[in-house]
Amino acid sequence: MRRDYIDIGYSPKETDLVCEFHIEPTAGVNFEEAATHLAGESSIDSWTEIATLSPELAEKLKPHVFYADEGAQTIRVAYSEELFELGSVPQVLSAVAGNILSMKIVDNVRLQDIAFPKSMINEFKGPNFGLPGIRKLVGVQDRPLIGTIVKPKVGLNSEKHAEVAYNSFVGGCDLVKDDENLSDQKFNSFEKRAELTLKLAEKAESETGEKKMYLCNVTAPTCREMIRRMNFLKDLGASYVMVDIVPAGWTAIQTLREEAEDAGLALHAHRCMHSAYTRNPRHGISMLVVAKLCRLIGLDQLHIGTVVGKMHGEKHEVLNLRDQCVLDKVPADESQHILAQDWGGLKPMFPVASGGLAPTMIPDLYSIFGKDVIMQFGGGIHAHPMGTVAGATACRQALEASLEGISLQDYAKNHKELETALGKWLKK
Repeated sequence: MRRDYIDIGYSPKETDLVCEFHIEPTAGVNFEEAATHLAGESSIDSWTEIATLSPELAEKLKPHVFYADEGAQTIRVAYSEELFELGSVPQVLSAVAGNILSMKIVDNVRLQDIAFPKSMINEFKGPNFGLPGIRKLVGVQDRPLIGTIVKPKVGLNSEKHAEVAYNSFVGGCDLVKDDENLSDQKFNSFEKRAELTLKLAEKAESETGEKKMYLCNVTAPTCREMIRRMNFLKDLGASYVMVDIVPAGWTAIQTLREEAEDAGLALHAHRCMHSAYTRNPRHGISMLVVAKLCRLIGLDQLHIGTVVGKMHGEKHEVLNLRDQCVLDKVPADESQHILAQDWGGLKPMFPVASGGLAPTMIPDLYSIFGKDVIMQFGGGIHAHPMGTVAGATACRQALEASLEGISLQDYAKNHKELETALGKWLKK
């Protein structure tokens, strides 16, 4: 292993890819030694001196640890763009989040953030629809969107699934999606579910005068099958597909993004399984990195957490994810381990707040996120004492109250669905 990767005086070039890492050296290893090995292993080097690494090649491609704070257990590394296949998320991750996570020389390593250079941004198209395109698709410009997940997660047959979706639509939902573990089971096959639910979505549109979007899960065993399912939806007249981004994998997601543009379909990204490597604050990969990769590849909307619901994620973490979804230029924030990022005009993603939400939480959600959020309810709609239609209606009523600056209690006086929701979910 070379010893010249610590380079505190180095100023990253505009073409460098920059990463911030949290590192904890194992007992008996000093901080600088750990940083050196991390930088080398994530780029050009190995655990021992290698004769095939010439001084000339090393000088050209070596990484630069240009920031090191042992007290904060933080380093920043600048990598030459030539180390990467710039249009390949799997290749980039194999370097900066690959073997280094398994090195014995460190007890813990966490990739906190990646700042992508313009050259890499230019290799990706970003979202095809993005936040503005989704608003145009749904025909709603001035409020958050209301969505739901068909519940129970799995177990309903295709007819019942479509019925629950229809009731959600006529009650006021803009979007209805499959849950993450529903794909093509015997009791609810993909094709039959898609046909029946899209047909009832069209019926709900004619009855309500609003656009209604069904987000059918195309997650599949192979990329070929995933694309087949997407094209099946296209032929049925769908506007959306949903995919489980982490179980499907980055190659599958990049493939789907390319094919979805040709099909003219929007992409909803469910992040299930992300906590396997994002939840530990000392080891793995941050959700911030996952969100940035989704925008780079070009997902149109992404689950980011709720602050007030059932999912893990502090308010500052969730809002940092929101910023990466919607801002064109994200400023650096050392306290939050965020590197400056210029998205170069890539369209913003539509943030999705989902997980353990009830209609009573809508004022808080609106206060936290503003209008540019998709508020997605599961049990908060389907557990309403008056049923799914009333649950969806209660959500729209709570949103109307929030937009008008009226308390839910006052608004509920003339809206029985909301009144019933308050009786069930409002904390005494």
